[in-house]
Amino acid sequence: MVSKDARLEALEKRCGDLIDVARLVSLSFDKDVIIKKALEHVHERLGKRARYAVLKDGDLMIRHWVGEYKGNVVASQKVAKKSILWDVFTEGKALNLTDPSQINGYEHTLAEHVKVKAIVPLRYVDARTHQEVRFGVLVVDSGTEQAPITEEEFDYLQIMADLIAEAVGKTGLVKELIHSYEKREEASKAFAHFLRNRFMVIGGFSRRLMKKADNKEVKEYAETIAREIEEMERSLQALEEMLQGEEEELQRARPEAAL
Repeated sequence: MVSKDARLEALEKRCGDLIDVARLVSLSFDKDVIIKKALEHVHERLGKRARYAVLKDGDLMIRHWVGEYKGNVVASQKVAKKSILWDVFTEGKALNLTDPSQINGYEHTLAEHVKVKAIVPLRYVDARTHQEVRFGVLVVDSGTEQAPITEEEFDYLQIMADLIAEAVGKTGLVKELIHSYEKREEASKAFAHFLRNRFMVIGGFSRRLMKKADNKEVKEYAETIAREIEEMERSLQALEEMLQGEEEELQRARPEAAL
């Protein structure tokens, strides 16, 4: 009987790259780091080229890539409008092109005009709206060798695409939460500043009244007001320090500060 440790070790060997990317998805807020790592794993495991195109201002733009390419591949290179990548992106259905004739009639973005490739759409479900968000495609091929992607490799690519989508979706949600928190924090700081100014006015008035009041009862009221204002100022100071601490923690948690 195979021990649990042996099974885990075998799983690590077989799925170590997927586990590595999944771990990054859990720990990192930097989607570019995760996507680059995912592409590197695809390249190392399959021995094929991999690239990631993202939707930006109505265009699919090549953002990251690994492997050897003829000619220059540049970041933000636009995908041809009549490329089959657009069909996959729009329809949201992964496509494994094993026969060159499948791509007849389509335009090519890269110089090699590779016709045998796998294309996987990238999308996630927005946690707030529960709407599907389509944001790009994952493309894998063997270059001019035109070696087809096997069914097992195709399944693997779809799992990796899901991990990439999870990373992008999480990063977007974190940014929205941070923006929402920053707006609330700004309002809290403004209100704290307003209260401090009011406390200063009331405290100053009560202290002047204490000095000038001849009536003992009025003087005692003024002293009580002054003590209460001092206590409220201390509480306000504690609130401001807490807000400052949360702001510093927020800065450390920003996606661009991770890794």
